[in-house]
Amino acid sequence: MGEELDQVYGRLVKRSWQRFEEQRAAAEVDDLLVGAVVTAMVAEGNSLIDLNSDGNHHHLRFQNPRDRSRLLFQLTHLSGTVLDAKTLGQYASVQMGYGERVENTRTVWQALKSEIKSGFLDVGEPGVMTVDAELTTGYVYVQVELLLDLEPYFADQYTIRYPVLQEHLSATRQALAKYLHGRLAAAA
Repeated sequence: MGEELDQVYGRLVKRSWQRFEEQRAAAEVDDLLVGAVVTAMVAEGNSLIDLNSDGNHHHLRFQNPRDRSRLLFQLTHLSGTVLDAKTLGQYASVQMGYGERVENTRTVWQALKSEIKSGFLDVGEPGVMTVDAELTTGYVYVQVELLLDLEPYFADQYTIRYPVLQEHLSATRQALAKYLHGRLAAAA
């Protein structure tokens, strides 16, 4: 009887470790996502100029030293529990912004603001591009939110598929830049 109970206990410990690893893996995706985006953006020649987090939302800001364009990210892992990860898959809200410095920010912003006041934009929907400006720095930004499945970016628990991630980030950056250039041309 004693040996059988030892075996039962051994199986309980083994299963507990499996559950523990599942919980840890679900929570680590958050850190892996931030690290993957930083690595991908730096590999493309951008400089990380700001990084902060409130524990749930991670804010990253990059600047391209050649043209001084900026990329902003707010990364929010939405399936950080084992239950969420198993039922919904690993996914995140990725808000990405692209910005350029303009000569007369206030004039450009006033022209763009009148367009925004139309009230037709629902900024809570994925894929809707919105315009914003930092009057103090002279940057005008276009931003978009996407809800992304994270599995395509992870080959296994700790291996990132950088070519896929970089392609998706580049496609989003290109779409944002095109939209910004169109808005700036309309505001001129």
